[in-house]
Amino acid sequence: MVPALTMTALRILLPLLLVGNSPLGRPLPVPGSDDLYQYDDGTAFWTTWAGLNRGTWFHMDDFYPGAGGFDLAQLEFWFFNGAGGMAWDTPFFLAEVWNGGSGGPETQLDQTSVTAIHYAPCYSTYPSPLQTDPDFWSLINTEMSSGGWPSVLGDNTPQAVNHSFFSDEFLVWEPWIIQGPTANDFMIRASGEFSLLEESTWGSIKALF
Repeated sequence: MVPALTMTALRILLPLLLVGNSPLGRPLPVPGSDDLYQYDDGTAFWTTWAGLNRGTWFHMDDFYPGAGGFDLAQLEFWFFNGAGGMAWDTPFFLAEVWNGGSGGPETQLDQTSVTAIHYAPCYSTYPSPLQTDPDFWSLINTEMSSGGWPSVLGDNTPQAVNHSFFSDEFLVWEPWIIQGPTANDFMIRASGEFSLLEESTWGSIKALF
C-alpha cells in the first residue's frame, strides 16, 4: 500500500509535472552580482519546460525610476537537466530580445543560438549593446526541442507584479504561477547600462519587492 503522505504528494505534484513544472530535490543557490538586473530571489526551487517560449519582461523603471532606454550587453540564463525524470532532448535554444510591455513582446531586436549548461550560467552576449526600450523581453525559444527543453530554473517567491511568462503560440502570454496568485520568476538576468543616465547609476540593482 502507498503511504497516505506519498499519495498526497503525488496529487500535488502530478498536475505540475503534466504542465511542465518540477520541484528540485532541494533549493539551490544561483549566485548573482551587483551588475545584474534580476527579478528572481537568487534561490532556485523549480525547473520548468512549460511553453514553447518562456521569458522575462524587464520593466527598467523597477530598477531606476524614470529610466530611459537600456543598452543591453548580456543576458544570463540558468537551466537544470533531468528534474522530474525529464532529460533534455537538446541543449540548444534561441535567446531572443524583444521590445514590449507587460502584454507581450512586440518588436524583435535579436535572436542568438545558445547552448544551455546544467546548473551553471550561460550567456547571450552583445559586443555592440542592444538599445532597448525601458520595457523589453528576454525570451527562451525552444523550437529546436520536441518538448520545451532546455528547462529553465525558477525561484519560489511570487512577485507582486508578474514578470515571468510562457506561451506556445506567441499570442497569449501566461504568467508562470506555481502557488499563486502571482508569478514566480525564471532565472533570467540582464546586464548593461541605462542610456540616458549618469554613470553612477549604472549597475545598481533594486531590492526585490
